[in-house]
Amino acid sequence: ELCGCEPLAETARTAMAAGSAPGWALGVLGVVYLFLKLDFISCSQEIYGAMNGNVTFYVSKFHPSTEIIWKKEKNKVVEWDIQSGLEAFQSFKDRVYLDIGSGNLTITRLTKSDEGLYELESPGVRNKSEFHLKVIAPPPSPSTFCSLSDDGNITLTCEIMEAGYDIDGNLLQYSWECPPTVQCHRGLSPSEAYVLKKSDLSQNVQCIVSNPLFRTSASISLSTCVPEDNTRHRYVLFAILPAVICGLLFLKCFLGRHSQ
Repeated sequence: ELCGCEPLAETARTAMAAGSAPGWALGVLGVVYLFLKLDFISCSQEIYGAMNGNVTFYVSKFHPSTEIIWKKEKNKVVEWDIQSGLEAFQSFKDRVYLDIGSGNLTITRLTKSDEGLYELESPGVRNKSEFHLKVIAPPPSPSTFCSLSDDGNITLTCEIMEAGYDIDGNLLQYSWECPPTVQCHRGLSPSEAYVLKKSDLSQNVQCIVSNPLFRTSASISLSTCVPEDNTRHRYVLFAILPAVICGLLFLKCFLGRHSQ
């Protein structure tokens, strides 16, 4: 989406829709003006940086200049001019690197307080350069749960349980990976999945939680979601019971013979 262009484009469409020669001329001029104006328009870029990591804002169409100023929310981050040299401000001291040839700014040891809108001011940049920084951390490993419905199908749930952890929940995405022999279907929410009872319940299903920079996962064994088949255990018991009885009888006879 182009910033600030919608009113101009709407004017061109309205004039051209009028159908008259002046209307068409105005529309064409509007479109030409639009493309010329775009060279001076730049929308802010969404940039993701890893917690405690580094991030670089790359500037396009920069020409070497005598002055460069980077600001965050209108407050100076770093300033350079050909006479005074480089100066970093506030919490950015010893954490920023400015490439005076390209205008690129690198911030190290990122924290949550570094989030916000950054802007470059310099005679060497033609377009307005803005970057919206979001600092994110790797999500903790999720926990997986399952429940058995009345029809025998399995509901899987994937959750991040760590309390007080800044997980940026609006950036998290959930997905499920199932083996070919397991019939998985999406649940009511991305963190849920359904497994049909006719699936191979000896397999594992994996829940994947990701954000723009990180990915973590956890698996669950489908066999833990269904009750154990006690029938097999009953047959085993029936097979062992006679042997146990015979053994006890033999032991009784053996002890009785020795007591005599």
